[in-house]
Amino acid sequence: MKSIVSFIMAVSCMLLFTGCAELGQDRVVAGGAMDPTIVFRPTDCSYVLACLNELNSTRGRDFDLHFKAAEKKLSSGDDRDKLRFICLALNKRADYRQFKKGMEVLRTYIEEHPESGQDLQGLKSLVDRLDQAKINRWIARKKLLDRQEELEAENDRLQSELSQAQVRIKELQNQIEQLKNIENIIKNRER
Repeated sequence: MKSIVSFIMAVSCMLLFTGCAELGQDRVVAGGAMDPTIVFRPTDCSYVLACLNELNSTRGRDFDLHFKAAEKKLSSGDDRDKLRFICLALNKRADYRQFKKGMEVLRTYIEEHPESGQDLQGLKSLVDRLDQAKINRWIARKKLLDRQEELEAENDRLQSELSQAQVRIKELQNQIEQLKNIENIIKNRER
């Protein structure tokens, strides 16, 4: 709850400083018309993204505590608890199991809240793309590791063949030396 209040305060301050909102009475402009008052309501997606940014530098133990607490609140909690869980599942410290569970919660949340709009759908599409990229990277890594094993086996086989060839070369060099010695002996006898 504290993070929500902090988020709302930060957005309010930002709106005040950028001129999107002002304190006090509505201004009357030329012709007697009033400037419209802009009210900002954070969307579910903006909540998830702000939470993700807020928890980006969370340490390992703190993250684990946050995740376990969010996971406990998931079954009995409200929508903000579900969104917080999704946020934590997207954190860089989340393992793949946590990530996948968070994506299940996101899918369920979108189904339960069709009014959540296209922003959560866009976030889901982005996360699905991220997941597919991870899977593709793992597949490529597996292929590289398999290829490395094949090359190492081939290298071992070639090393063995090289050793055998070197032994054979040594034997042939010895035979050549013996033949040269025999030839020299025969030449010496003929003289």
